[in-house]
Amino acid sequence: MPIVFLLLYSLPLWAQRQVEQPYWYSFERGKQFFRNGDYGNALLAFQDARQDRRDMYTRMKDDMITLLSIPEVRRMGDSLELIEPYITERYHVNAAAALEEVYYRVSKATINGSANRVLEELDRLKMFPEVEYWIGETYRMEGELGVALEQYKKAHEQRAFLENPAFDTDILYKIVELLKIRQEYGEMEARAREILAQDSLYSGPATTLIAMARILTESGINRLVAIYRHNNTTERAYRLLGMYYYATEAPKPECYAAGRLSPAAEHLMIAFLNQNTILIQELIRHQYDFAFSTLDALITDANRYPVLAAYMADCEYFKTIYYFAAALYADGKPVLGRRLWTLLSLHPEAGEWSKRSANQLRSPFMDKS
Repeated sequence: MPIVFLLLYSLPLWAQRQVEQPYWYSFERGKQFFRNGDYGNALLAFQDARQDRRDMYTRMKDDMITLLSIPEVRRMGDSLELIEPYITERYHVNAAAALEEVYYRVSKATINGSANRVLEELDRLKMFPEVEYWIGETYRMEGELGVALEQYKKAHEQRAFLENPAFDTDILYKIVELLKIRQEYGEMEARAREILAQDSLYSGPATTLIAMARILTESGINRLVAIYRHNNTTERAYRLLGMYYYATEAPKPECYAAGRLSPAAEHLMIAFLNQNTILIQELIRHQYDFAFSTLDALITDANRYPVLAAYMADCEYFKTIYYFAAALYADGKPVLGRRLWTLLSLHPEAGEWSKRSANQLRSPFMDKS
């Protein structure tokens, strides 16, 4: 037998475990394969990472169970206050490592001095939502959208164990994106609403929204943008739902003021405010004395900076304005709608949305394309 194996065999169990490849190493290798377009090896690495993490916490739980099965320890009951000194005095290295890992991942207040709670947490820590997400990403790139969707859902179900809790919003957006592609619109709407529930403007009292609508109706779009700022990660969900509500409204004129047109206008208004808030904040960073005056001037100023022009393209800025105008027009506010279409028609950089706006000004219609 080669000497390296003899040496390894002679090591105590805890030392052998240090030689093993940690789960995070396979996880990072998987991400590297993914970025290089090697999806087959990426999937294998992610699956290894998932199994390695499960194995690690299973071993740690077994180590704790072995310790707790010792007659002396059993007489101590569930009390970590009594058990921890015993672990230290008797050099139970593996149990100490397991306990240290739990304390690193879970607050001591949560454990509340309970050995049984440590066992429960070691079971729960086998979950690895980040790797479930990346397995989903890999299947998505391979065109397996159904499998990818189930993986994203699994990652969302395990969100309590995310290293970065805010990452759950990204997972939800992936779920919404695939549900839209698969035309599962009912669940798509429900998942998008989960994202919006993170926004106090959506989940809180309606007073602010009522005030916004009043300013928009009485003082116009420029005044609305001048007064209100809104910037958070829910913008895409507002935009998606606003366009969805507009597109699923009945096309007959007598139905314009009914159903989903008011929610469409409201959701697109918030998305629109979010986008303009970012543009204004970034322009202030570039020009310390910048102050918002009109939407027309804001668009002109923003297009002077490639990074802002790229942001406008990425967030579908002109498309958002176009459908915001369309929802307003159809919801019984034709003057506001026409003003926004007029604005877009005067900005050729809006591309097809400038042309569509000009068409709407000539002969308004429900544009569901």
